[in-house]
Amino acid sequence: MPGRNQQTHRKGEPLEYRFLVAVSFPIFLVGAVLGRLLPTSQRAAEAPMDARLSVFGEARAAAETYVPFAFMG
Repeated sequence: MPGRNQQTHRKGEPLEYRFLVAVSFPIFLVGAVLGRLLPTSQRAAEAPMDARLSVFGEARAAAETYVPFAFMG
């Protein structure tokens, strides 16, 4: 039953993805908090205050950006 195995594998991928996002989120959260604590002169190019995400938003965006690379290749 090759179709059944492929379907089971497809169902498992989102669970693995969510697990990796959940595991990496605290790491990115620490990075976002530390980035906010840096003096302005040492920060990377920063968005204006009204366009900036919260530290939780930054951590979530980073996790959702970098975790998919684990599934490539």
